[in-house]
Formats: sequence, structure tokens, C-alpha cells
Amino acid sequence: MSRLYFFHGLESGPHGQKYHLLKNEFPELESPDFQGMDLAQRLAKAEELTRDQRGLVLVGSSFGGLLAARLYCLYPERIKALVLLAPAVHTEEGDRVTELPSQQRVRVIHGMADEVVPYTKVVAFCKRFGVPLITVDDEHRLASETAQQTILSAVQEVYNARF
Repeated sequence: MSRLYFFHGLESGPHGQKYHLLKNEFPELESPDFQGMDLAQRLAKAEELTRDQRGLVLVGSSFGGLLAARLYCLYPERIKALVLLAPAVHTEEGDRVTELPSQQRVRVIHGMADEVVPYTKVVAFCKRFGVPLITVDDEHRLASETAQQTILSAVQEVYNARF
């Protein structure tokens, strides 16, 4: 069985709206607390937390999505799949993402009206790695009913898949 982690964003905490959405469907979900940490600190904590683990499915929201992608670059052998929600890949750190899993093992979901992470930057990011972008009519928080159903479906697909 895969292990499922949720990596929260920069301004949220480990038990926000997306955590509760996922926890209702996936009771085994783990959500480490990265509040107040920069990316280097988050990477160090995530590395320690996932050390000696395999088959991980990482769901990362915004800055947590950037963290999940960077962790994959460093330790791809640990990670089965990624679900990146409005990932903050529009930064210099986003440029340091050098690889992603094959397209069947990654889902990127982004709102067209996102004013925090520019939609066009995420489109370019996905093109760079040849991975599909799932676009929803929503803002950065991906709080609409449609976005939430899309998130649940994406996590279910990769979590239950046998890659």
C-alpha cells in the first residue's frame, strides 16, 4: 500500500481545507507541519520524514506543490506519484525542478483565474516536462465543488494505480 502525504502551502497549515477534503476520503493521509519554514527547511524535514520509504504519493498545494516536485528531483526512488495543486513553480526554485514522474504518474491541477501563481507559468512548466495540465474554472485556493471533485479524482487515480 502506498503512503499518502499532503504538503500544505506557504500561508496555510497542515490541517486546512484541502487536508480535510482528502482526509475524509483517505483516512491514512499524513500532513506534516511546515509552517514558518522556508523551502530549504521544508526539504530537510520532508527528506527526514520520507527516508527509507517507497511508493509515496505526494499531494502538494501551492508552495507544498513546489516542495513535492523538488523532493521528487532529489529522491525519485521514494515517490510513486505526484498531485500538484496550483504549484508555486513560477519562482527561481521552480526553475530548479529538473524532472517529474512520467505523465501517467503526475497530475497538475490549476485554476484559470489564479492570481497568486500565474496560469501561464504553470502551462509552461507542464509543457517543459510533457505532463498534462488539468485546468479548472477557479482561483488559487481551488475551493469550488468542481475543483474539489477534480482533486479527489486525481488523487484516487494515482493512489490506487499499480505503476
